[in-house]
Amino acid sequence: RCRTVVFRGFSKFAHSPYAMKMITDARSEKVTQIALFDECEMVWWFSQSSEQYRISGKLQLVSGEDRDEELLAARKQLWGNLSDPAREQFFWKHPGGRYEGAPDVPAGGRDEDGKVLPPPDSFLLMLLHPISVKYLRLTDNMALLDELDSSSNSCSYNDNWLPPERVNP
Repeated sequence: RCRTVVFRGFSKFAHSPYAMKMITDARSEKVTQIALFDECEMVWWFSQSSEQYRISGKLQLVSGEDRDEELLAARKQLWGNLSDPAREQFFWKHPGGRYEGAPDVPAGGRDEDGKVLPPPDSFLLMLLHPISVKYLRLTDNMALLDELDSSSNSCSYNDNWLPPERVNP
């Protein structure tokens, strides 16, 4: 499925040096779909420079139940960096459900003293671990393919990228 997401930056984790951060609601349809099929593609188009990046990879969802302290810290930091309205959405009823009026949620995802509450169970950090990047520049028909070395026997995402290969646009 195609989804619109907000890119929240890159993170370098011990097991994945090029993780791309996004967020999602644990109750959303995409979480069920990711559980069945964790491969995805992200496309970025830059109209001013006529450049396109198509990034293929695997998605990883990080909940409060994760045991990796590095991932939990990234999840908590991202939660704290969200705008107040964005945090409030995670306290609403089930996404996509019938609207029954604005729910009674903690304003801004904050307590009575204005301190940001801990992330609720519905808040997930979503990481895209790239395995290939296709670059296209339409101004001169330059196209490149960068791929992770799949001959590596490691199950983790690593820094073993093959040299970029020029391909036809």
